[in-house]
Amino acid sequence: MGDTAARIVTELREKFHRHDVWVWYDSQETYTGAIDDIRSGLAADDINVAVYEDSFLELKHRVWKEDPDLDEQWLFYVPTSKNDAEWFMDIHSLGKQYRTGADVDSSSPASQYLIEHESAIPDEFSTWGQNEATRRKAFFCVLFGTQEDNPAEWILRYLDDPDAYEETIQEYGQTDDWSALLDERYGISASLDPEDIATEILFGEVAVSSPTSRYDELAADERIESKRLCEYWQQHDPATYVEYARSVAAEYDLKTAVLDSGNVDWHSTAFRGIDEGLVRLCLDRLNDADYVDLPEIAADLHSVVSERRRGFWYEEGYAGYWDVLAPALSALDGIGDAQTALDEQVFSPSELHDRYVADWWTVDRDYRQYIQATTEDAAPVPGLSTLKNRITQQYMDFLKAVNRPLAEGLGDEPRLTTPQTQFFDEYAATNEKTAIFICDGLRYELAETLRDELSYDFDHQLEAVSAALPSVTEVGMAAHLPGQLGLAVEDDELQITVDGEPTENKQSRVDRFARAGFEVADLTDILDTPLEDLQTAEPVPRILYSGIIDKLGENIDDDEALARAEGHVTQVQKAIQRLRYAGYERFIVTADHGFLFTDRLSDDLKLDAPDLAPIVKRRFAAADVDTPLVGDAEYITLESAALESLGIDAPNVQFLFPRSVACFRARGGNMRYFHGGISIQELLVPCLTVTTEELDESASISYDVSIPDPITNTIVSIDVEAKSEQVSFDRTPTLEIRASIDDEPVADPVELEISPGSNSASIRLKQGALAGESSVTFELVSTDTRETIERRSVALDLLFGDDDMGFDV
Repeated sequence: MGDTAARIVTELREKFHRHDVWVWYDSQETYTGAIDDIRSGLAADDINVAVYEDSFLELKHRVWKEDPDLDEQWLFYVPTSKNDAEWFMDIHSLGKQYRTGADVDSSSPASQYLIEHESAIPDEFSTWGQNEATRRKAFFCVLFGTQEDNPAEWILRYLDDPDAYEETIQEYGQTDDWSALLDERYGISASLDPEDIATEILFGEVAVSSPTSRYDELAADERIESKRLCEYWQQHDPATYVEYARSVAAEYDLKTAVLDSGNVDWHSTAFRGIDEGLVRLCLDRLNDADYVDLPEIAADLHSVVSERRRGFWYEEGYAGYWDVLAPALSALDGIGDAQTALDEQVFSPSELHDRYVADWWTVDRDYRQYIQATTEDAAPVPGLSTLKNRITQQYMDFLKAVNRPLAEGLGDEPRLTTPQTQFFDEYAATNEKTAIFICDGLRYELAETLRDELSYDFDHQLEAVSAALPSVTEVGMAAHLPGQLGLAVEDDELQITVDGEPTENKQSRVDRFARAGFEVADLTDILDTPLEDLQTAEPVPRILYSGIIDKLGENIDDDEALARAEGHVTQVQKAIQRLRYAGYERFIVTADHGFLFTDRLSDDLKLDAPDLAPIVKRRFAAADVDTPLVGDAEYITLESAALESLGIDAPNVQFLFPRSVACFRARGGNMRYFHGGISIQELLVPCLTVTTEELDESASISYDVSIPDPITNTIVSIDVEAKSEQVSFDRTPTLEIRASIDDEPVADPVELEISPGSNSASIRLKQGALAGESSVTFELVSTDTRETIERRSVALDLLFGDDDMGFDV
């Protein structure tokens, strides 16, 4: 008998004094060559040795045959992994697991701990008794409850609850091993003090990710590994991370350190103060720069803002100010490009149209998103209000720079592209399964946003038509109708006709569309009708009206009007998705006109209208063609010949339009939201064509949603049980999981692809948005139909420090 077999026999004899049944897993088949010698050595003690040979059934059959009540002593040698021995667990449960090893002092405290917890030792470390390194890994795996060698996870669990582990480490003599583990892997010199460990990790990340050496003495020696550990900590236990980062930062003013450096090249995400210092540096650069240099400065800061919006403190909801700066910089960047192009050449109206639909529309989008962000972010960051004034002035200059040359050319040719009066012939096919959305005030950049939202699931083409003039609701809505659009001034009022019939009101337009073969309704009718009712109705040609954007502009005289415009895009998208599931395959989205949204106009942009004009609105005036009006360089006049190019019959009327963004002095109305004039934002009317293939009918799916209540962790697991008559789904449904408080998002949405049966996804709540709140609302929405599958509010029961409020929440 060899030395190894003899050692194991001796060890097993001692173990059989304590238990009669032992199971020995040898996944590496290390001892298959010695098992016969071991069997012989144990035979003198009447110990049965049974060897697994590819059949647990045969192994158990032998036991049942020879010793059904297990009155004798048995050693089961299984040369495979315990994870692959599920069929043997009934026998295993009657005995103990044997792990070979005698090279390590079995009387040491650590060995005694492992002997006491031998069932928790991972198979990978079953040979822990053979060397100290394996024993150390086995000890910490058992202590921290992991199945693998994972020092990062051990450290996180220790920092989360040091009192639960510190005493055990000391009691079983593992303080030196714990210290060695921290030092060898991460260069951490601290031992058991959690605050000191956290300090070295955090400043190790700062040392490798920042342009400063002032904190190097506080940092762990292995900076790269510390950075990885810091990132792992942020990802897997954000609540504990925030607690330590706040505590450590209380002694070190990172915000001031960033400001003192004057350098935006900080890549560290260890401390919240770094973000706070960087945003101040960015704002100072933007606010202190010469006005003409703002676009160039914005381009330089893009990478900083983009990186911070991927950072930990932003993701956790503590740095929402980056959402304000991001669209601000994009707007300035676009303004700079447009201004450079306008300085280099003179553009004709058609060339301005081409450049605008190619890329300049993004300036309007970015400025709108900037305004929206300023209305949503409540963070009191010094300098944001100053920057807003500068960006708004830059945007006003952009509007003037684009629209003044446009006005110069429109006097001769007001048609930028296909006239809006050709809409019916070009787009309005009265085929079944066609729905046309006519949205009051949906300007071109909002249609681009809608196209992006629909692009993943539809074929689409976005074009623009040249608005009928004046670009007001009554004229633009009439321009969609089949027939000749006519305009005249009678009794000091603008008269609008189609084929000679008055069409000043909505009902007259509804009647005319109905005669053309369309069923006319409001957008809200589609949104409010149950999907089942839509699916049982015939997909007849539809016209759907919406006046939401125009109502916002006319009734809200501040930034909120522009900020809420995109909400209408979401409603149109939802309606399209619902009609798609009701059998519709072709959708047209258009508008009556666009709009300008400006700062409050200065006096030099407020024009006196001609005295004899009977109709004076902010963006146009009208009079009979024979009315003697005194000309002015600040507005242009369009008469019948120019209007005829737009498909408008107006032989006896003349229109006057202020150039650029100027307005006539007129009573009433919004002082910032305008339409009716000749800016490119008002004139370019989107025509978005969206098509999809017919969807096959499929069995309905029911969902059973489980959400923890109360919420005790910022990482929340959502379980969804999907049931259907189908064994598998023809089309994989996807649910979007959202979390909000008072309808404001507190997590990035998560998409969950649904399979029949159980499904699960985790959504990560932003800690910075939860302080002081008692509940959160979860919503699961079908990405196909935009239907809300589940909406539920649950209680919050989180414990984390809030340094703004001064207490734990």
